[in-house]
Amino acid sequence: MASNETYENRLYDVAEKLQIPDSTLQITRVRLDHLHGEADVDAAQFNQIAPAVLALSCREDGLPITGRDIVEPWTDLLADPEATELDPERLPEQIEAVADRLDIDHPPERPDTLVERYADTLDLSEAVGTAGKRILTDVFREAPRVVAEASSPAETAGASLVLAAEANGVDGVGPNEVADVGAAGGVTIKNRYKAFREVLDEGGLDARRYQADAVEDGASADTGRPDAKSSASDGGVSDVPADACMDAVRGMFPDELPTTATVAEALDAPEERVGDRLQDLADRGELAARRAGETVAWIPGDRDELGADLTIDAVHSEVDALVEALDVDASVRLFARGLVSDAAESVAVEDAAEFAGAALIASSRLNDGDLDPATVAAERDFGTRALYQWLDRLGEIAAVDIPRRGPSDVVESLAEDIEFSETVLEDSRRTLEHYEPAADDAAFAAPELAAGAVFFAATTGGEPIDVDELADSIGFEASHVTDAMNSVFVSLCRGLIRGEIDYEESFWTADLLESDRIAEIGDPQTGRAVAAAKTYVAGREGQHVDEGTLDVLLDEN
Repeated sequence: MASNETYENRLYDVAEKLQIPDSTLQITRVRLDHLHGEADVDAAQFNQIAPAVLALSCREDGLPITGRDIVEPWTDLLADPEATELDPERLPEQIEAVADRLDIDHPPERPDTLVERYADTLDLSEAVGTAGKRILTDVFREAPRVVAEASSPAETAGASLVLAAEANGVDGVGPNEVADVGAAGGVTIKNRYKAFREVLDEGGLDARRYQADAVEDGASADTGRPDAKSSASDGGVSDVPADACMDAVRGMFPDELPTTATVAEALDAPEERVGDRLQDLADRGELAARRAGETVAWIPGDRDELGADLTIDAVHSEVDALVEALDVDASVRLFARGLVSDAAESVAVEDAAEFAGAALIASSRLNDGDLDPATVAAERDFGTRALYQWLDRLGEIAAVDIPRRGPSDVVESLAEDIEFSETVLEDSRRTLEHYEPAADDAAFAAPELAAGAVFFAATTGGEPIDVDELADSIGFEASHVTDAMNSVFVSLCRGLIRGEIDYEESFWTADLLESDRIAEIGDPQTGRAVAAAKTYVAGREGQHVDEGTLDVLLDEN
């Protein structure tokens, strides 16, 4: 396996391989950033520190991840695996040291260890304890986030043991009994028990691998759980029963996102024909189709909204689809999914595509990447401006400082991409310095405003630039560039009339009287602003006009 250059990349790759949830990965990153800021921690040590921090976070979230699970894939990613000092046997000591650094008094034990202890304390057989560990592993494999949502490893261990006792007909081992011998309360264990029970689905506890006698007889830990899928014949849409589709959707919702793929899997039927039947049900009003980017969620007609968890699932699916289409690094994908998990509660599922795109761009920027919003937008039906708006919103709701380029930065990039003179470049910078958008102006993204300023500077300076070329360079519609240019022109005219811009020091003011080019650009509002500015510079430079009078003159109220 090829080596990764940084411990951050190895962290992402190992987390993805082990299906470690985004929330667990995020707290690991926060802790590593904290340690990185300590003066006496050598950066070279992070190849040993990072696996220990990840293992600590996994323990706290009650994940059935061992030190060997982390160390072996981590070592495989090193340039020289033989030279590493990483050792699964020494990881517990390193976890203790890291916990001490992070002011964590007592790092928790792994949940599988707790299952064994609770089983022994409750006089349950070793085989029942093993069944409990298998249940925890299976739930984690099916739904990692359901495990990570627990408040402690005692909670996940307790819930798993209660389920193992139930699977083996052992009475008197419920949440309260396990709580008496563990560190989690009966209510929290009961809640986690219910969540695990739903993941295992109907009949899941009947699996042979969970039976104590099978464990004692040496039945393989890899023996699968019973498959609850029903079958459907392979034919046209009429061969996929409407009732079966409705039952599948209602069985999933609201705990799981009913998509064409998940319904087809539940029915063991061809996805295309299931999709046709679902669309038929939607046309009849029995289902509502809620599009989340490239994914359609099918919701029972009597239900209006998806819950936060299902919205997160929908946006995660769209993140994954964009990652595949754009060939984005796994580390960017995982970080984007983490941002989604933090912020998706206030997002409508219909906005999944834009939100997922913004999360990917934010993730790329936060990890020193340069994923272009125009490239992302080209993969979907929304415009580039929508991504910039969603980046702003994501920064607010996720409370994260997303690196952004300002209009002046984009002007510099345009100068590299499109040939125009140093004069136009300098005039574009000065234009942006004087620009003040009107209150009712559209919120222009930085590339739109930059292109608008360049278009204005080039046009007024007698060096016309093709607006389509500018638009192509920034990945926006040409109309967006002309709208931004008009906003710039009106703003500068108003600033001149108010006396905030000096006539003698402005590169464009002389053209107001001496050139016909000005009259040939802009919309009617721009024309009125130019006419007012011409009147002003024709002999009334000393008579400035206030904002209210300007609104009346330009008929903008």
